[in-house]
Amino acid sequence: MIAHVSKWVLPVSRPPIRDGAVVLNGDGILAVGPAREVLSGFKGLICNHGAGAILPGLINCHAHLEFSARAGRIPPQERWEEWLESTLAARETLAPAAVDQGILQGIEALRRSGTALVGEVSNTGASLGHLENSPLEYHLFYECLGFNLRERVDLAESFPFLAESRAVENLQVSAAAHAPYSVSPELFRAINLWNGDSRPQTVHLGESRAELDFLSNGNGFFQDLLMRRGRWVEDFQAPGPSPVAYLNDLDFLGPRTLAVHGVWLDDPDCRLLAQSQSWLVLCPRANRYTGAGVPPVDRLLQAGVNLALGTDSLAGNWDLNLFGEMRWLHRNFPAYPGDLWLRLGTLNGARALGRDRDLGSLEPGKKATLGFIPLAEATENFWRELFVAGSAGKFRWLN
Repeated sequence: MIAHVSKWVLPVSRPPIRDGAVVLNGDGILAVGPAREVLSGFKGLICNHGAGAILPGLINCHAHLEFSARAGRIPPQERWEEWLESTLAARETLAPAAVDQGILQGIEALRRSGTALVGEVSNTGASLGHLENSPLEYHLFYECLGFNLRERVDLAESFPFLAESRAVENLQVSAAAHAPYSVSPELFRAINLWNGDSRPQTVHLGESRAELDFLSNGNGFFQDLLMRRGRWVEDFQAPGPSPVAYLNDLDFLGPRTLAVHGVWLDDPDCRLLAQSQSWLVLCPRANRYTGAGVPPVDRLLQAGVNLALGTDSLAGNWDLNLFGEMRWLHRNFPAYPGDLWLRLGTLNGARALGRDRDLGSLEPGKKATLGFIPLAEATENFWRELFVAGSAGKFRWLN
């Protein structure tokens, strides 16, 4: 057994513990609490890390590791549509070897910055083998596109990766929908059916104003994009409601659905997400980078929407460090306590991905997945320093 001691222990599932300790027994957590209590009669090795905080590994619910090779190729944009066009163009210029190398670099960046579990969104399945051989825990979402798939969809036939045993037999693999403007109603239903009750699913939702306009009017940027890519359907009739209402009508929302971004949501949208118990994964720095806008954080919190955090990709963010998202939220929404943002990036993320039995907080019986960040602040108001230090790369694994 080994005990890790520091000025602060942040279990997440309970308030911060001053002068705390976490006792590990092999790969599991045995005890968490004040050091004077937890270490009474303790005979094992004690590692005192001094001034700083012990905290659980982070849960990044939305990343695109297969885009990592595009890091630095696409600068921040003023308009989201311009970012998407640049990303699509850059995708076609990358060789498979470069994509593979980028995936490995992305995994290393996630692990180095404190991520324990990633929700990886894959277009090819290429990241699965790399994740299986890495120290990262993962849930892989295989992203399906098909605006022009109008008949009843056999998902395994249309997307052969989902017929392979490594997908069918692995509950850490799910089918995912790209977005309401790129997935037909029939494809949404097929994805929902394939995932069943045991696998989470994800979808980009309300990321751009163009998405709202397309569902309302059936034209504009996405009509042009679909026509250029040979996916347009001539008799398409715009469904009319907002993206959230549209997915609700398709029965795609629910406790196992992770909607991502949610920049363009109004009050009825937030109420629908809350009522359906769906998750919304915020990626605020990515939204700034791509020109999408700012998510309505106040509105979402007031409505009681389940929230988690992601970074998106290195094609649309400065890095894959989830502390950067927490720092941004803490700075821009100072009325909320700092522990809220840490919970979104840990325990909430684990719940969204169905992994809260073993990850996301420091509790007896959970995996020994924890790290340490040095802090100078001796008072309870250490949150800003924690997020700044974490985003500067000062996280250190203790396991």
